[in-house]
Amino acid sequence: PKASLSRLVLKAALFTFLLGLSKLHWSLAVVFILAAFYFYLSPFFNIKRPLPSFFILLIFSLVVSARFSGPIYWVLAILFGFLFFLFLGVKNLIFVNRQPLYYLFNNLLLMASFIFFFNSDKSQWFFIKYIMVFLIAFILFKEFLAISSPRLIGEQRINLVAFSFSFLILQFVWAIGLLPFSSLNSASLVLLIILILQDFIIHHLAGTINRRVVLRNATIFLVLNLVVFAASKWSP
Repeated sequence: PKASLSRLVLKAALFTFLLGLSKLHWSLAVVFILAAFYFYLSPFFNIKRPLPSFFILLIFSLVVSARFSGPIYWVLAILFGFLFFLFLGVKNLIFVNRQPLYYLFNNLLLMASFIFFFNSDKSQWFFIKYIMVFLIAFILFKEFLAISSPRLIGEQRINLVAFSFSFLILQFVWAIGLLPFSSLNSASLVLLIILILQDFIIHHLAGTINRRVVLRNATIFLVLNLVVFAASKWSP
């Protein structure tokens, strides 16, 4: 309904505005957090399953508030407002075709976690940051499986697949971190690997994996991999 969509746009706009103001004083940051929780709990519907994603989105928003300033800060505030728009629209069943929009939200949140990691000072608290990447990947991929393949995989198997997937991604993050890429290009390369692996896993669970799927994903990976490498500045 148009009324629900209008309220959703208003909530996302207020989320963006309050995030922008949260940098000015800690009390405004508290107002931002309380408003985000109010928007999440209103309506009081579908609360439990998307709660981990909400916390990750909220924490990342506060990281943006603490670490960035100037025009780039407002650009990021708008981006996270858009993510909040997607999140609430999926959570409250406002969007008709919700699954692709959820995939977009989920993968953009993963992308943000990788950018934060690669852009951080890894000489300090490296192990903790490394574990945090693993936990975020585990939480988001577990949620991804629960939404994309609820009838194909049980709860225990979801945990096992999500753990294995996240551990594998952690190895890619470590290896790509050794390359002289910018944080954006490094995060893009990790996300590309994730998208390919997600597609393979979904087709495997559905029993639809075949030569065509393998060749398509291999071609996409090689082409986009070349684009990322070509766009990277090879400097120490």
